[in-house]
Amino acid sequence: MTEIDLTVWDTRRRRRFPPDRWGTLVCRGVWDEGPDMRTFLLTPDDGSRIEHDPGQFMTFRIETDAGKIERCYTISSSAARDGGIEITVKRQSGAGSEQLHTSLCRGARIEALGPSGRFGPAAWPGDAYALIAAGSGVTPMLSILRTAADRGIDIDAVLIQVAPQTADLIAAAETDALARRLPNLVVVRLTTREARSTRLDAGTLMRIVPDLARRTVLCCGPQGFMAMVRAATRAAGVPPERYGEESFDFSSPEAEVAPSMETPVRSVTFAKSGQVFSCAETSTILSAVKQAGLPLPSSCARGMCGTCKTFKHSGEVTMSHDGGIRQREIDRGFILPCVSRPLTDIVLDC
Repeated sequence: MTEIDLTVWDTRRRRRFPPDRWGTLVCRGVWDEGPDMRTFLLTPDDGSRIEHDPGQFMTFRIETDAGKIERCYTISSSAARDGGIEITVKRQSGAGSEQLHTSLCRGARIEALGPSGRFGPAAWPGDAYALIAAGSGVTPMLSILRTAADRGIDIDAVLIQVAPQTADLIAAAETDALARRLPNLVVVRLTTREARSTRLDAGTLMRIVPDLARRTVLCCGPQGFMAMVRAATRAAGVPPERYGEESFDFSSPEAEVAPSMETPVRSVTFAKSGQVFSCAETSTILSAVKQAGLPLPSSCARGMCGTCKTFKHSGEVTMSHDGGIRQREIDRGFILPCVSRPLTDIVLDC
């Protein structure tokens, strides 16, 4: 007879999983959502609770044949349930998701950092929402709607879910159930590779959501899809402060500006290792770190995930981030090297 671990049933409040340092999560469950789409239930190995806002993500260290890599995945589960999180991952070629699908099984452990990010109603408040998603971009929307249902929030929202085929629509049965629990939720699904398919464009968007201009729009999906939605919402009169998007397509980070002969070059020192290298004022510190062949954990390269967050002992930088660092951390001296360019010589705690 299998011995039951009674501690998993203990509902007493425990300490918080620290969002600003790496911790270990245990995979407690795995199930398929559709073709090449799998959900993983993860809980802290020390029994702590994970507090997050709907729409946030976590960064994971994944073992590959080439070594450890970091990847970001949105939390798809309800923020009202803090005993663990769920991530829903599409299997794709290349390092990252492939390893999760093949190796992250029940009982396996994985390092994680976060939750992080600014996406969802906590960061983009509004009276009514248009939640627009393509493919696995529906995962933050699921967290938003699951949280609303669990907390009894009467959210006024239109969910537009786009996928190639009906079989690719993630959690379709559950969103129908959520619509029964949330009376002001309207669910619209579009497929693009089936008979009588309808591709989402500006005209279709306005027909589905004629009052788009009064709504806060949250969008998640491939870059081209989001660019179309962004342009359509601007044309419809949605101001920038009511439009938010999230993407983990990091194949095209912000382009570096090539330094000229006149560009000032600064020195960057790793205080712990004693390594010193050069960085032009037009280059990011992370780019210079990679050119020098030095190790520094990183993932998104866009100032979103916070993976490369590092304490700056001295020097000045210019930094334009996208939610991967909190103001109180900046005030304490932390920077994101992926989006920081040196204005003076720099000393980092590495």
